Amino acid sequence: MPARHSFSPCLLWVGLLLLKGSSASAEPLHSERGGLQATSLAHRPSITAATLDPLRSLAITDYSIVSTITPRMVFDQLVAQAGNTGFTSEQLFRQLWDTQNAAPGQPDLPGGPHCSDHGNTLNGAPYFCRPTEGTDAGSGAPPSIDRYILVGLFNRFDLAPVDGSHCGEYRMSFAKFVPSPQTRSKNRFIFEGVLPNPTPELGLEGCRPVAQAWAHLSTVDDPIQRGLLVKSLFFEGVGPSRNPVIHIGNYGDNPSGAGQLRTNQFIQMGVGSPEPWMLREFKLKHQCDITGCTLRFIPVTTKATPRGDFFNTQNTSPLAVSFRDYFITQVASLAVDDFHRFNYVVPDLYNAAQSSPQLMRDGVDDFIAQVNKGPIPNPFLDAIQTELQRIGSPLTPHHIVARAESLSCGGCHDRSKGRDLGGSTGAFPNGSLRFVQSNDLLFPQPQPGDPRLYGVSSTHTSTFLPFRQQILGAFLDTPPLDASFAPPTSAVASVQAGQSFSGTVVVTNTGTTSWSAAQDIQALSLDGTEDLRLASGEAIHLGQAKTFSFTHTAPSTVGLVTYRWRMQRDGTAFGPELSFTLNVLPASSAAPRP
Repeated sequence: MPARHSFSPCLLWVGLLLLKGSSASAEPLHSERGGLQATSLAHRPSITAATLDPLRSLAITDYSIVSTITPRMVFDQLVAQAGNTGFTSEQLFRQLWDTQNAAPGQPDLPGGPHCSDHGNTLNGAPYFCRPTEGTDAGSGAPPSIDRYILVGLFNRFDLAPVDGSHCGEYRMSFAKFVPSPQTRSKNRFIFEGVLPNPTPELGLEGCRPVAQAWAHLSTVDDPIQRGLLVKSLFFEGVGPSRNPVIHIGNYGDNPSGAGQLRTNQFIQMGVGSPEPWMLREFKLKHQCDITGCTLRFIPVTTKATPRGDFFNTQNTSPLAVSFRDYFITQVASLAVDDFHRFNYVVPDLYNAAQSSPQLMRDGVDDFIAQVNKGPIPNPFLDAIQTELQRIGSPLTPHHIVARAESLSCGGCHDRSKGRDLGGSTGAFPNGSLRFVQSNDLLFPQPQPGDPRLYGVSSTHTSTFLPFRQQILGAFLDTPPLDASFAPPTSAVASVQAGQSFSGTVVVTNTGTTSWSAAQDIQALSLDGTEDLRLASGEAIHLGQAKTFSFTHTAPSTVGLVTYRWRMQRDGTAFGPELSFTLNVLPASSAAPRP
C-alpha cells in the first residue's frame, strides 16, 4: 500500500497526462455540489430564506407555466443565435438523437458524432448504441421535436462559484409525451445552462440581479404573470446586459466548457429488455468546416461518474490502478460529515461515457458491488481505512465508496436510495420518483390553464430544495460590502522607539463583492500611516481572508500604540476597524522581542 503522498508510477503517469492538457482532461469537472454549497451561506441565518416558496423560486412545475414553453421555441432561439446557418431547429433536435445511432446516421445530418465511433467507446469507456431512442432522429411526421413537453424549470444558483465567474445553472427538463403511464417508453432530456455573470468584475455581487429575479417569483401569486417572468428569464435575461439562459454559449461552447445537456434514456422494448435505463451527457458546439457552420450536440463523459470497474482491484489496467491511488487523496473530502457538503473531484480521464441506475447484469455501475469483487484482504479498502484513521473519521471504507456512488449520475437518480452513507448523514433519501426527481405525467390529461403541478420527489422537497432555499436567501441577505476582523490573540509585540518593525492584519471578506485593486478596495489608515492595498490582479472573494503586511517606524512615544485602518471602496467605509497594537520601549531598552 503506498504511503500518503507517495504515489504509484501509474498516478504519476496520469499526472503527466493532466499537465500536458490531454483530451481526457479538456472538459471541465462538473458536479452537483460545490459552488456556494461549500460557503458560510449554507449555515448563515437568513430572514429572506423563510420568505421564499421553493416551488416558485427553485423548482417550477406548474402546468400552466411550463406548458407555454416548447422544445421548438428553445431550439429556434439557439439556431437563430447561430445565424440561422447549418441545421434547422428540427434538424438540430434530430441530430441530438442521431448520436445514438451507428454511423453514418441520417443522410441530412452529416458530419456528426455517432455511438459507433471509436469502436463504441468514448474516453476509452463503453458507449453503446441506443437505436430505440435513435428513432427520434427520423424525419417522419409528426416531427419528433413536437412529441416532447417541458415538465420542470430548476434554479441552481447554489452552483455559482464563490468567485462569481458565473451565476449558477438554470435547467429545463423535457419529457417525451406519453398519454398513459408507460414506464418503459419514457425519454427525457434536460438543458443545463450555465449563466455568465453580467458584471464579473464585481465577483458574486454581479449575480445579485439574477438571484433577485428568481426570489421575486415567490411574491407573484398570479400564475400567468409568474409564467411571463419565468419565460423572460430564460429567453431574454435580466438587467441591462439581458443575458438569457437559452444561449448557444451556455451549454458548453465557451472558454471554460461550462454547461451541458443531459439525457435520461429509458425507452425499453418490453420486460427483460437489454437496454438499461441510461444517463448521458452532451455539449452544444458551433462547428465550422468546408461546408459551412452549424450547431451540433457532441457526446462527452458523464461528470463525477468514474468507471465502476475502477473500484475493482481485479482491474489492473494502469488507468484503474491510478484511479484507486488518486481516490485515496479524495477520502477526506468524501468524509465531511454533512450530507450536502461531502464531495470529491473526478479528473475527466477517469469518467465513464454513460451511467445507469439499473442493476445491470454485470453491475458495472454499482461501485459497492465492484469494490466487493476484490480479494480479501482488499488493498484498496485497506488504503481507504488507513486514510480514514489518519483524519480521525469513524466512517468505514464502504461508506466512502457509497458516498462516491451517490454523487454519480446513476447513484443520485436511483441506485443510492436508502443506502447507508455513515455518520450523521445516515441513509441517502429514499424519495425519488423511480429514476427521476420530477414527474412527467398528469392524470387526467391536463387542459390549458390547468392549475396542477408535475410532481417533485420528496427527496427534492424535503432535502435538496430547503438547502438551496437557504443558500439563495442567505446570499440575498448578505451585503455587497462587509468584512470581519478578529484581533490577534498572541502577545503584543515590543519594539524600541524609532526602530522599524513589520506587522500584519488579517481581514475576511464577508460581503458578496470581490475585493480587488481595480474596484478601489483598500484598508485606509485612520491615523495618517500607510494605507494597506491589494496587489494588482489579486482578488479576495466571499469567505476568503486577506493578510495585509506592512512596515512602519515605531514612534518616539513610549507605551502601547494602536494603528487603525478601515476597509473602504470609493470613499465608502465598510466593516469594523482593523487594528494592530505595539508596545513601544525606550530607545535604550533591550533588543526587540517578537
